[in-house]
Amino acid sequence: MFLAVSIVCDDYFLPSLEIISECLGLSQDVAGATFMAAGSSAPELVTAFLGVFVTKGDIGISTILGSAIYNLLGICAACGLLSNVV
Repeated sequence: MFLAVSIVCDDYFLPSLEIISECLGLSQDVAGATFMAAGSSAPELVTAFLGVFVTKGDIGISTILGSAIYNLLGICAACGLLSNVV
């Protein structure tokens, strides 16, 4: 499973992030903080979304959104706090 995730990230995820970053004119730091944060919380968001709407599980929508937003903002905030370059 780790090998499959590595292959997908190296072959598809990172090149697509580079193209999006170039089109938007983002620096590597900004792109890394935002898109990597979104990419790291996307599997959890999809799993929880399927749990709520497909299998009708007991996970609430607020749990999904709260967790995804915390992951996104937490990673971006940590990158900003630990960065030594303005």
